[in-house]
Amino acid sequence: MSAFLGPVHFMLYNKIQRQNELLNDIIKSSDENNWVKDLTAILKENCGENETAPLETVIDEKAIHNWLNNQVSIAESRMAFALKLILEKDSSLIDKISEIFYSNGAAARLEYADIIVTEQLFNAVNMCLLDGMPCDGGITVDSNDGSEIVWSINMQVHAPFYEKAGISSQVFLSLRDKWLQGFFAGSFNIDYTRLSENTFRIMEV
Repeated sequence: MSAFLGPVHFMLYNKIQRQNELLNDIIKSSDENNWVKDLTAILKENCGENETAPLETVIDEKAIHNWLNNQVSIAESRMAFALKLILEKDSSLIDKISEIFYSNGAAARLEYADIIVTEQLFNAVNMCLLDGMPCDGGITVDSNDGSEIVWSINMQVHAPFYEKAGISSQVFLSLRDKWLQGFFAGSFNIDYTRLSENTFRIMEV
């Protein structure tokens, strides 16, 4: 491992990869069901591509922050633009995309099958979902008493990408909710609730 890279850099890079794996599931469904022709090529042309090789082999160690920030921007842009293109063709496809988000969340939960403690599950979610750079303040914990956690998303981290793509960021929040529903569906002792458009709660029951 490079002396310049720490756990936070690898964690962020992993979250970028996870988001693109989710996007790849959407692209696969698009290709199989003829939602948007040549979606992969369109995204590459308009948004670029994320690096997928091991981080230490591709990162610019002279500009680590800027390099990672650019990778985050590419991942966010690709997701927003893909959703815009698909829903622009057929808005009813939001139901199919929601199913993909739900399934991805449920699959992610299996990776943390041995965790039942509220705070540890919250941390697991934040190991999976991309919310900008660590310094962006993408997530704010509003309250945490050990058995109940309420948190909010700073939409300034996400909204600009959706605005640029020409799609409402409410689509992002709705799909985020579906992912979380999938993740917590397998938690027999945890109740998950979306309290408002960008505020969420988990609590032990």
